[in-house]
Amino acid sequence: MTAVLDGVRARLRNVRTNGGADEPAGRFLDRPFATVQLLVLCGIGLLGFGVLMAVSTTIAAAHDGGGGSIWAQSVKEAEFIAIGLVLFWFAARLSPRGFRFLAYPMLAMALVALFAVLVPGIGVQILGARRWIDVGPLQLQPSELAKIGVLLWGADLLARKQQLGTLKRARHLFVPLLPGFAFVAMLVMLEPDLGTTLTFILILLGLLWTIGMPLRYFSAVVVMVGLAVTALAVSAPYRLQRLLTFTDPWKDAKGSGYHTVEGLYALASGGVFGVGLGQGTSKYGWVPNANSDFVFAIIGEELGLIGCLAVLLLFGLLAYTGMRLVRRSVDPFARLAAGGATIWLSGQAVINIGYVTGLLPVTGIPLPLISAGGTSLLVTFFVFGMLVAFARHEAPAVTAARRAHRLGRRSRLARWCRIPCPQPYVPPKRRRTTKPMTRSAPQRTPTPARVRAPAARKRAS
Repeated sequence: MTAVLDGVRARLRNVRTNGGADEPAGRFLDRPFATVQLLVLCGIGLLGFGVLMAVSTTIAAAHDGGGGSIWAQSVKEAEFIAIGLVLFWFAARLSPRGFRFLAYPMLAMALVALFAVLVPGIGVQILGARRWIDVGPLQLQPSELAKIGVLLWGADLLARKQQLGTLKRARHLFVPLLPGFAFVAMLVMLEPDLGTTLTFILILLGLLWTIGMPLRYFSAVVVMVGLAVTALAVSAPYRLQRLLTFTDPWKDAKGSGYHTVEGLYALASGGVFGVGLGQGTSKYGWVPNANSDFVFAIIGEELGLIGCLAVLLLFGLLAYTGMRLVRRSVDPFARLAAGGATIWLSGQAVINIGYVTGLLPVTGIPLPLISAGGTSLLVTFFVFGMLVAFARHEAPAVTAARRAHRLGRRSRLARWCRIPCPQPYVPPKRRRTTKPMTRSAPQRTPTPARVRAPAARKRAS
C-alpha cells in the first residue's frame, strides 16, 4: 500500500513539475502528442473521403459543367489540396502569439473583400448571388476568409478582457463582440448567403460557450439568434419555400422538395455496404450538387451505411479532440480559438448531414474537407493547421518537444517540415496602476481636550 501511495505521489509531482513528460506511454491518450496525432488522423480520414468522392463524381461534374475533360474536377481538387497543404504547414508552424498577430490584419482584409464583392464588376454574380471574386485563375469567396478573421478577432478580444478581469460585467461580454459579428453577418446577407451566416453564428456561440458565459445570458443570445435567423428565413420567398418544403418534401417531390427526396433515395439505395465506389447512378443528373452540397448522399449510395458511419465517426472524433484541446490548453486565446473552430467545423457537418438526411431545411453548407470546393477547402486546411499548432503548445507536448530538441532527438518529420520547437505559455504581467504622489500641506495635529483645558483655565484666571 505504501509503495502504491509513493507511486501516486511521484506521478503527481512529475505532472506538476514538467507536465508529465516522464510518464510511461501506457495509454495512447496519455502521450504528449496524442492530440496532435488525433487531429492529423481526422484530417487525413476526411480528406481521403473527399478525394474518393472527387474522383467518383468527376465525370458527372464535367457533364454538369458543360463539357470539358472528365478529369477536370479531380485536377482542380488536386490543385486546391496542394495549396491547402502549404496553408496547413504554414499554420502548424505558428505559435498562438502569431495567430493573435494575424487576427486584425485578416479581419481587415476580409472586410475589404466583403465590401468589394458587392461592387458590380468586381464581384462575380452566379444564380443571383454575388459571392465570388476572380483572383487570377482562382475564384475565391471572401465570406470564407471572414470566418477566420472573426474567429481570431473574437478569441483575441475575449482573451484580453479575460486577462484584465473585465468579463464579470455583461456589457464586456457583448460589446463589441456582438455588434462586430452582426456587422459582418449583414455584409454576408447582402450577397445573399444565409448558410454562411449560420456558420458565423456557430463561431459566435462557440466563443461564448468556451469563455463560460452564464447560462441566462447564453440562453438570451440563443433566443435572439434564433429569432434573427427565423426573420431572415421568412424574409425571402425562396427561403420561406424551403421551410415549408422541409415539413413535407414529398408534397412537391419534383419541385421544391426535389433535393431532399433525391438525396434520401440515394441514401436508401446504398444499403449497408453500398453499390461500390464509382458505381452510383444518382450523381448523373438526379442528385443536384452531388460533388458539393449533397456529397454525403453519394457516400451513402456508393459506400453504404458503413461509409456514412465512418464519416460520422471521424467528425465525432474531431469534436472530441477539439474539446480535449480546449480543456488542456493553458493559453486563453488558444482555448477560445480552438473551441470556436471545433464548434464551427462540427456544427457545419451536422447542418450538412442534417439537411441531406431530411432532418433540417436545405441551406447549402459544404461538408468540411469532403465537399468539392475552393476557398472553403483552403480555409478548412488552415483551421486544421491552427488546431495542430495549438495542440503542439499543450504543456506535456511543449515539455517533450523541448527535451527532444535539447537532446537532439527530434523526429525526422519535424526536422524535414522545419517545425519550430514550441515555447511554454507565459501569462502576461498585469500593469500596476499607481496614483501619482502629490505633496499636500502638513496638517496640524489637534490637541486633546484634556490638554487644552488647563491652558484655557489659566487664561481665564
